[in-house]
Amino acid sequence: MKKSSILASLLLFFASSLFAQTKTTVHGNLGVENVNISIVNTPYGTSTDAKGHYELPIFDRTEAVNLYYSCIGYQDTVVSLTPRQLQRDSINISFRMRKMSYELQEVGVTGNRDFYRSGTNRNITDLVFLDGKIYLLENRPKTSSMVVLDTDGVEQAHKDFDQLFEKLHIDAFDDLILVGQDSCLQVYLDEKQGILPVSTFSRDDYRNKLLKIVCEYNGAYIVRTIVHDRGLYWLKFNHGKSQDFLYMKKDGSMEKPQYLCSFIDTLGYRACQSQWMKIQNEYHQAMAENFTLESIYDENGDGNPMREGESITSIRIKKAERGSPGIDLINEGTWDGNLVRLAETPTLLGMIQWYCSMMAKKELQIVPLKVNDMLQLVGLDNREIVEIGPDFKVAKRQQLKITSGEKFFKNEFIIDKAKGKVYGLFEKDGMSYIGLYDPEAGTVGMGQKASKKIYPRVFKVHGGYAYSVFFDSGSNRGVISRVRIE
Repeated sequence: MKKSSILASLLLFFASSLFAQTKTTVHGNLGVENVNISIVNTPYGTSTDAKGHYELPIFDRTEAVNLYYSCIGYQDTVVSLTPRQLQRDSINISFRMRKMSYELQEVGVTGNRDFYRSGTNRNITDLVFLDGKIYLLENRPKTSSMVVLDTDGVEQAHKDFDQLFEKLHIDAFDDLILVGQDSCLQVYLDEKQGILPVSTFSRDDYRNKLLKIVCEYNGAYIVRTIVHDRGLYWLKFNHGKSQDFLYMKKDGSMEKPQYLCSFIDTLGYRACQSQWMKIQNEYHQAMAENFTLESIYDENGDGNPMREGESITSIRIKKAERGSPGIDLINEGTWDGNLVRLAETPTLLGMIQWYCSMMAKKELQIVPLKVNDMLQLVGLDNREIVEIGPDFKVAKRQQLKITSGEKFFKNEFIIDKAKGKVYGLFEKDGMSYIGLYDPEAGTVGMGQKASKKIYPRVFKVHGGYAYSVFFDSGSNRGVISRVRIE
């Protein structure tokens, strides 16, 4: 009994550390209270305490990160961290914030020069354009607000929510979705300019259903599927190293979606497959040692299993009879993708941890574009363009060419639906640049500078203007600036 308790404690320890160790904690002392520290191009951040101390966890350790430090009366500072630096468990970044002179404060951006300024202590997290309106998501520490503006930046509607949302999403049906960490909320603007909730659904439904329908084309829905067969190759459901695109007629005349084309990150695919084989071999070895994982859900002692969503009160390891291989979830086809169900040994847990943090986080970036009655699927990672004709067959394949500023290309396209134009996003010295995409030639190059300050938190294009979102530490407000595209 004592031995079983020790084994259970060890397993719980390793299981709890599975995701806890896949992050880097940035910490330090800036000598000033209420300094805002944010991760550039994300809604995440923190602030210093009364003694100037702060801690900020970073979960994506595979790409470079820019940290933006700002505070009223002090000069803004940007610190960059490389993926190699982010492999450490913790990084100390401490310095003294430099006071801003009176003259510098006077030439700061004033309210009448900005397109829009939020209320006090509000950060603008996202903005989208729909039906001639501009929808903003403004956040406080634990609550969110939606603000509706006209094209001149005048507020038309406002609604507060008692939960925190991370971003706005317009789906393939032109429905507006507020996306939260756990749940999503669909809303619409009524005839009296009131913001009304329609329905609430889970984040899993958002990822596994809404995001799979990427657009409408020629009387059909274009559907994306990420996983081929997770029983053979995939450890995480949302792997993203290979994506299939299919189509389904809107009139319901098709029994199932029909295949269009695939995009595959060959190197990433092979690396993931290799790591998965190692995990599977380790799993089989662990099962051969006659150990199985048994979860106890009977909290009340009445023999009835606990209801879904209730906590697990205990986990124990039960040794099977000698000679029995135990329950092989993979070979029996009963594995549901749950990582903990495969985590039979500390070695296996380590493999799973490495796989999740390094291999299975980033999906391929595929952008659907409607061009001259054709559908283009542009793979930004592989620089590949697949053109689909009205008959839903591949009409042409070509390479996406970056004609200038290739090292500054951010692997991102921005679509101006109002003007019917597509731009590539570039970043040089922290400033945003855009270049017009030529769908016939398959080319894009770095063009005009389109942001007034470095590292905008959100950058969008609409109606011939580039919109940049910042946080003004001097006034403690979110700010939107607008630049005309030439």
